[in-house]
Amino acid sequence: MNVSIKYFAIFFLLPGIIFFSYDSNAKEAKWKYYATGEDRTKHYYDPESVVYVSGNIVRVWEKTTTSEASTSLTKELKTFREIDCSRRRYRILEMRVEFRDGSGKEQSFSNPKWGDITRNTWMDTLYEILCKGK
Repeated sequence: MNVSIKYFAIFFLLPGIIFFSYDSNAKEAKWKYYATGEDRTKHYYDPESVVYVSGNIVRVWEKTTTSEASTSLTKELKTFREIDCSRRRYRILEMRVEFRDGSGKEQSFSNPKWGDITRNTWMDTLYEILCKGK
């Protein structure tokens, strides 16, 4: 390999690699911690993804990470949730799972069922943040 090509690659490619590495780390910083579950899972939501579809319906991306001591096969779970503020219920529109072995899976739900939001749970905390704070 020619010496000038080596210098060219180092001089121009290295800053690009650093820039794109920084950009991917910056994307992770958007998650805002809001609760820890009984099983020590940590829950975050993305404030930038919050969309109020109507007066009562809000959509948000939520992330759950399991603790290192957990026996769960999942490492991280991201869910796109829809919350009905007037009826205290939610449903999952999309899900992305990252397993401990490094593999992953994505799934969308075309007609998801609604679930009730139980008081004094991490889901109730998210409900309070999104529905009471608007």
